[in-house]
Amino acid sequence: MREDRGRFASLRDARVLIYWPHGLGDWVHFGALAPLLEKSNSYAITRFGDDYVSLMEGCTRLEPLFSGVRRLGDGADRDARHLGLILKRCDGRSVTLKVPAPLDEPAKRFAPDVVLWTDYPETEGMTAYPFQTKARNLARLIVRPERLSEFDLARPLPNAIDFSAPAAIQRLVDERLARVLPPHTRLCVVSRTGVTASRKNWGDGSQARAFVAALRAATPRWQFVSMDDESLGEGVTGFRALFGDLDEPFARLYKAVVKRTDLFVGIPAGPLHFTMAHGGVPIVGVWLAHHPDWYDEPNSAAIHLIGRYVRDRGFDRRPATTSTPPALRHRLQYLDTPAIEAEAVVEAARMLMR
Repeated sequence: MREDRGRFASLRDARVLIYWPHGLGDWVHFGALAPLLEKSNSYAITRFGDDYVSLMEGCTRLEPLFSGVRRLGDGADRDARHLGLILKRCDGRSVTLKVPAPLDEPAKRFAPDVVLWTDYPETEGMTAYPFQTKARNLARLIVRPERLSEFDLARPLPNAIDFSAPAAIQRLVDERLARVLPPHTRLCVVSRTGVTASRKNWGDGSQARAFVAALRAATPRWQFVSMDDESLGEGVTGFRALFGDLDEPFARLYKAVVKRTDLFVGIPAGPLHFTMAHGGVPIVGVWLAHHPDWYDEPNSAAIHLIGRYVRDRGFDRRPATTSTPPALRHRLQYLDTPAIEAEAVVEAARMLMR
């Protein structure tokens, strides 16, 4: 099934395998959708790419099924592209899945009656409250109205993800961080680029370098992890340089890193969306081409800096922004510059750290 025509929303007492070949941020956002799903059904979730599937470990509503493939893909290299499915033919008909090892065994144990695969349509801010975000809009399509009426959609949606890392992984990550974090230092994670659209990246790296230098000049105790493995100056270590030799999925490691993070600065990509949903970490969001109202549930520990392009395109005047009640509004700072300069990020960080 796809998300359309209400067929999925009407399911009861079914075993549902959710095939979710989407980005890390989309996996995070599905965690907010999961508590809304029909309670009588059982749910498992998978994709080719265990770096993201591991995000759902410990989730009470979704059982992660591991593909045995760490790198993200569609299964074509195993002659099982999208489990043998074609999206436009997911219309309620019976299918035979192509499930290669080692995914075949957990899939057989789960024994799904139904497969849900949605292309997860972008809203681009055109859906109004209470369905203003990408995940909420999908909930409108796959959750029956009577079920949705049981929830207070005027409040931020809780996330079903277990944000804690396994104890052994936390110890391993802490040992690695201790190599670059002298005693009494603070850790800032910087995420400058994403994988879906270069226009949302934080420039060419010069402003990120200037931010690192300015923060360290004010407080030399700051150390940094670059999610992009960039050389951003003194006190910066790349994520892969620290953890790349560990045989563990990305999401499992990142859960442990966030537990030790004192500040996050980044664009709308997987690490930002995860840290927003996690809570408890001061966040400076850097938005150059999109608007936070389209994606994330609000987080009181976050300030989002929004470049001039967003307002020039009228993104802030779309229904997703203009219709939201106070409890769902983000802390926003609209800038008059097309770029988001280091000084603005430093000042936002200072406000959050007071």
